[in-house]
Amino acid sequence: MIRSFFRAGARSFLTPRRYSSRKVSVLQSGLRAIQNLEGAQVHLYYLQCMAQASYMIHHDKNAFLVDPRRDIEAYLYDLESKNLSLKGIFLTHIHADFVSGHKELIDHTGAVVYMGPGVKDRCQFQLTELPDDAVVDVSDKFEIRALHTPGHTPESMTFVLVNKLNNKTPLAAFTGDTLFIGSVGRPDLVGSLNFTAEEMSRLMYDSLEKKIKTLPDDVVVYPAHGAGSPCGKNLSDDLWSSIGNEKQNNPALQFDAVEPFVKYLTTDQPQAPQYFFHDVELNLAGAPSVSETVEKCKWTKPSELHSILKSDTTVCVVDTRSKEEYYHSHIGKSLLFSMGGQGGTTLAIWEGNFAIWVGTLVGPSRRLAVIASEGQETEAVQRLARIGYQPEIVLDGGMKAWEAEQLPVDKSNLVEVRSEEQLTRLVDNDDTVLVDVRTASEYANNHIKSAINIPLSNLMTTRHDLNKTKLYVVYCHSGYRSSIAVSVLQNVGLQATDIAGGFATVNVCVPQYTATGQVCPNMRKTVDDLQAVTVRAVS
Repeated sequence: MIRSFFRAGARSFLTPRRYSSRKVSVLQSGLRAIQNLEGAQVHLYYLQCMAQASYMIHHDKNAFLVDPRRDIEAYLYDLESKNLSLKGIFLTHIHADFVSGHKELIDHTGAVVYMGPGVKDRCQFQLTELPDDAVVDVSDKFEIRALHTPGHTPESMTFVLVNKLNNKTPLAAFTGDTLFIGSVGRPDLVGSLNFTAEEMSRLMYDSLEKKIKTLPDDVVVYPAHGAGSPCGKNLSDDLWSSIGNEKQNNPALQFDAVEPFVKYLTTDQPQAPQYFFHDVELNLAGAPSVSETVEKCKWTKPSELHSILKSDTTVCVVDTRSKEEYYHSHIGKSLLFSMGGQGGTTLAIWEGNFAIWVGTLVGPSRRLAVIASEGQETEAVQRLARIGYQPEIVLDGGMKAWEAEQLPVDKSNLVEVRSEEQLTRLVDNDDTVLVDVRTASEYANNHIKSAINIPLSNLMTTRHDLNKTKLYVVYCHSGYRSSIAVSVLQNVGLQATDIAGGFATVNVCVPQYTATGQVCPNMRKTVDDLQAVTVRAVS
């Protein structure tokens, strides 16, 4: 069915627009693939740092977007470069994990927003509600059929691309948060609508059995999220699949009765980040443009920020630089969330889900001051805007300017654990506590024998119970989450450090100190990848 395919590297485009005296960066597109489905083109845009996918469908110069992100320049560029007219925007549901760009797209293009039933009265923008089995024409050859598939949210929809001229053949299903690759959407994010997780799970079971599983096996599945998303558990790294493959391999599609499915779906869901309900409200209202977020930031000189931090403890300093830069020198009590590069479209081994972790550990009502590497200040603000956060302050000149004014700095460090002697020194020290900040399932799979488990998502609320006389040595898989954890612990005056190379290095170098006693293949790969990065950096 998929007749042509190519990968397109992330690219920058368009001339940056000017707002006040600052440039608004145009973030890289995240275009991962263009697929041809019997003549209809499907563009897949993917933000790995948000684990979020959006799509453009077009044929005969008519284009439709599915679940667009807040920074919309990628779509506008592709529409203009291909001389396409945006006719419609399909929102599979009211998103909680990112801010959608539908409002700004309406303003730019006049396109119609299509959603499922029961949301019109809650939304503050014009939209068309689609009942179950409604049809929207794409062109003379193609149409989109709307399937109401509640379960993740009451209004959740699956949009099916259909070839009208070939016996109404379904070609692709844009499943939103109903069906993921290897999983399905979580049922516990709609408490404000008075549905229980069990009630939503039963709706999800019906949607899967009566709608999703009845589609032909060769229909391509395009979900809204991939691995790393907090909208579900155990999502695959794959970006698309087929109905047949999911029916055969997706654990959530293997149940013959509803009650075992309900138990499965309501067990071991990850903790919902703090920003989720904030984003729901923004998406119901229709968010203002990213440029407005950038405009509202005050670029502040180091001495002024220093005075603010001394007098106002409500300001949270978010340092987006690399772990190495932060550990060498940072503002006391600042929190490290390394942003990485590539606009979040791809992640290197040392990078992570930047905005998701900010939104998990820092509430949306906190006043934020942002520190970034030179030239990345505006990008940091824009990427926080993807989860609806509005930083108030940007440190003008970054840490170089701060240090040039000889303002106070703190430092952090790493410990090497590549030998039995090095690990024994930690384990046998009564003043040292090993903390595994991975998820409970990762910890259960394997961990350092004497380590306790406090998942990073829980650390902000549990850190006050820890002992200030102890040294907390934290680790995660490869070092990204543990670097955040070090800053979170030091923020309240605790002594903390983390293990260079994370659990992967410990598992490969001293596996006898781990619960299984065995080297996991994926851990060895992580160590090899980290080593390759180090070699390239040195050379």
